[in-house]
Amino acid sequence: MLWFTGILALLGVFTITLAAVAVLTLGNLATENGAIRIKTDGTINEAVLALAASAVSTGTYILAFAYAWFARPADRELIRLSYLLLLADGLIHIGLEYTVTNAMGIWGTTVTHILACAFLPWTTRQALWPMLPLVLLDLALYVIVRKPDGVSLAFVTLSDPIAAVPGTLIAYFKHSTRLRHYQMDFLRRRYGEIRRELVDARRIHEALFPQPISTGPVRFHYEYEPMRQIGGDFLFAHSSGPAHHNRFNMVLIDVTGHGIAAALTVNRMHGELERLFAEHPNLAPGNVLKLLNRYVHLTLARHSVYATVFCVRIDPEKGELEYASGGHPPAFLRGVDGTVHELHSTSFVLGACGDDDFQPAPETHKFGPGDVLICYTDGATEARAAGGRMFGVEGLQRMLAGHNPEISAGEPDGSWARLLLRAVDNHREGPPNDDTLLIEIARPVEARQVLRRPSDAPLAAL
Repeated sequence: MLWFTGILALLGVFTITLAAVAVLTLGNLATENGAIRIKTDGTINEAVLALAASAVSTGTYILAFAYAWFARPADRELIRLSYLLLLADGLIHIGLEYTVTNAMGIWGTTVTHILACAFLPWTTRQALWPMLPLVLLDLALYVIVRKPDGVSLAFVTLSDPIAAVPGTLIAYFKHSTRLRHYQMDFLRRRYGEIRRELVDARRIHEALFPQPISTGPVRFHYEYEPMRQIGGDFLFAHSSGPAHHNRFNMVLIDVTGHGIAAALTVNRMHGELERLFAEHPNLAPGNVLKLLNRYVHLTLARHSVYATVFCVRIDPEKGELEYASGGHPPAFLRGVDGTVHELHSTSFVLGACGDDDFQPAPETHKFGPGDVLICYTDGATEARAAGGRMFGVEGLQRMLAGHNPEISAGEPDGSWARLLLRAVDNHREGPPNDDTLLIEIARPVEARQVLRRPSDAPLAAL
């Protein structure tokens, strides 16, 4: 407001100076009874009138500048004051159009309007608002005073609104730029808030994951790579039984969807698993799968949320593995001798049918020292190369069946999970398009269980 009124006040002083020079140049100075007087004619009268109008306009801007400088009014009041200044300026110029020859009329307000739009935070509508009554008033006076013909009236009707175009365009571009700036600033702040919230959510989400197990009769390791900050892949682990002979229970969950919604669903299923194993510590995989299906069908399926689940229980004392799978990709049981056996799904995707129609159909397999169980979510098999070829179940199977010198059969320490995740990352082109979770459950080969080679027998006999 200070820039707007200050510049117009300086322009007004300049205009007054020019008008005064015009009066002195056009007038004839003469002496009458010892006093200096100006001999006036029509031209002189118009120049004096223009000088008086400039003086009134300039005084108005000076007063507005002083008011804004000393009173420091609210922004809304300054906007209203700018409207009044523009209207007053327009009225003066329209009045001069019908009293001074060659006066610019409403076009004389264009400079004022441009400066107002340049310095004040007007929107496009605010820029048009004070010019509209001036345009209508100028057209009405033109019709009443000049009584024009149709062509002249049409020309004035089309030309008068153009006086508002330059300033309005400035206001439009300024407002658009300001709006984009505010939007970007808001989005930047909001993105920072969401990012911090996601970091906290990921920390809480990953705190639900179990700790790896590197000692004891059953070893357990996993590698997790979410598509976003948090995802819908999850695993739950629980041990039960006497010391050193613990039955190890693991539940692998893959919820439909990605991101925050999937993570919220996972948190709900984690709470349900905590409750189930707290009430029934020795719950078998088939019962776990059946109870989870009931939970998903009653609470999540109505929101079109489903899950694939792989439940397994390792009994090291019996040397057995019992599992039940609800629509999950096949797991792999790799024997100590290098053979690979697929553990296919035994039932439907969880939530697809009610409790009466759901049959978990668990299976039991031998799981001795040196055996390794590999299970995963579909982010591993659906990783695509540049040509669109997926890594696939066959890719995992080839890796497990091949000779991998990095893997030590005697010391299972998560090497398979790391190796497979690295192979998936090398195969994939670009960022992951799904959450990836790879799990390794192994039984170590103890020293007393390692068989001597046949060539050692004679030595042993000696």
